[in-house]
Amino acid sequence: MGDENQNIKENQEEKNKLDHLLDSTYPLLQKFRRACPGTYKHCQTLASIIEAVAMELDLDIAEMKIRAMYHDIGKMINPEYFSENQGDNNAHDNIDPNLSVNIITRHIADTVLILIQDGNFPVDIIDSISRHHGNNCLEVFFQKSENERRSKYRYHSARPQNVKDAILMITDVAEASTRSLSQGGKLDDVEKHVEKIIQKLLNDGQLNDVTMKLGDLGRIKTILISELSGLHQKRVEYKDEDKE
Repeated sequence: MGDENQNIKENQEEKNKLDHLLDSTYPLLQKFRRACPGTYKHCQTLASIIEAVAMELDLDIAEMKIRAMYHDIGKMINPEYFSENQGDNNAHDNIDPNLSVNIITRHIADTVLILIQDGNFPVDIIDSISRHHGNNCLEVFFQKSENERRSKYRYHSARPQNVKDAILMITDVAEASTRSLSQGGKLDDVEKHVEKIIQKLLNDGQLNDVTMKLGDLGRIKTILISELSGLHQKRVEYKDEDKE
């Protein structure tokens, strides 16, 4: 009985610790919000989507939301080089694409270092966050480079190793790309876009090391389509008299 009570106490303490990391007053989150408001908003949106996915797949919600809220915190180092923090000027327009790739990909290492230095993040969560881009190619800079090798324009991280890693990767890519298309007025069909994103990751081998339960990928896709459709639904245009 004593050991059982001790285990319950330790589990509750661990839960409280995780919940504390999601509190908006947590110092690191406050610093993140001030330094990198666009990325912070992306992480908030991702956390909401991942909460729905975690509930559907019966995963620890707090643990998954922490992955989402902190996965890009390394962008605090140079926020102006990431599209969600840019205004009319793109910091990459006048620099070599090789330099752009170095700047963008380093946010993975910066994120890991920030979370380690904080001292309150479980190692398995930090490891998972470090894999959220796998060895994906930064297509925009590869295309800009013209005839260079694609391998030069890839992240140098490990690919996702489990379903939690895969959820973070898939939802991150889907949320960012859907938002970009929506803002540019080019988002025609959320369902087709999500299917295209997942198929692209599969074709590129990003999910090759992940073992999922039968049907899990389909359930992830269904939740993503539902959540993103709600975020980016087209508003009805009302006539002036209707507004009045």
